[in-house]
Amino acid sequence: MNHEDQQFLIKLAHQAGELAHSHADKLHIEGKADGSLVTDADQEVERFIRAGLTERWPDDAIVGEEMAGSADNGTENVWYIDPIDGTHNFIGGLPLWAVCIGRCSEGVPTAGVIHAPDLSLTWTGFSRQGAYLNGAPVRIPDCEGIVRSDMIAFTTEAARDLQLDLPHSQRNLGTAALHCGYLTTGAFKACLFSNWLLWDVVPGLAIATEAGAIACNLAGEPITSFAGFAARGRHGPFILAAPSCCNLLAANTVLTPS
Repeated sequence: MNHEDQQFLIKLAHQAGELAHSHADKLHIEGKADGSLVTDADQEVERFIRAGLTERWPDDAIVGEEMAGSADNGTENVWYIDPIDGTHNFIGGLPLWAVCIGRCSEGVPTAGVIHAPDLSLTWTGFSRQGAYLNGAPVRIPDCEGIVRSDMIAFTTEAARDLQLDLPHSQRNLGTAALHCGYLTTGAFKACLFSNWLLWDVVPGLAIATEAGAIACNLAGEPITSFAGFAARGRHGPFILAAPSCCNLLAANTVLTPS
């Protein structure tokens, strides 16, 4: 992706954040089948992002959280949109929410933007060009071990499904994207995911992998491609961390008995 395309994507995310803010004082809120909430802001932001992506990349497929549709697994380039990741936080007035846009090329995350307007933070990552926070490069530090003070981010589903048998300090910000973002700064030592959807993770993975992280399953096997993963299906647990840490975490993470 060239520089002009990157700047277009970053600007699109910033404009989407402004659009979300314009709805903040007059939200229409509904419940979804999975128990989560959706607002008219989520829907309007997704429509806006879809329109921008379609105009710029008319041949690419698009999958978003709030609008029906799916991508053919054989499509070379697929965009994944979470218009407001952290909707519950957004509704409640917490600043922990973000506009998330990510692209997979032949199943591999190759572009990601996470824009958190209320935090004035924008993470970006583009294939073989590094990861950046507000334009400054970020790199995940090596991990020599896990100690009690190390913060590990668990999504809500991961906290329910997984147990980490190592000393650690568990955190959940209510947004998978910010988990990935703060991993790149070293605030989190690792991120654990379970029962996730592609729009939850593709933007963050594109950025975190450019910052030096890898994703692995609970057997410690790297996950390098999402080709064949159902566009709107939920998927099994994985860990995102520095390569030096993934095997240790995988060996000590177990499924919680149901």
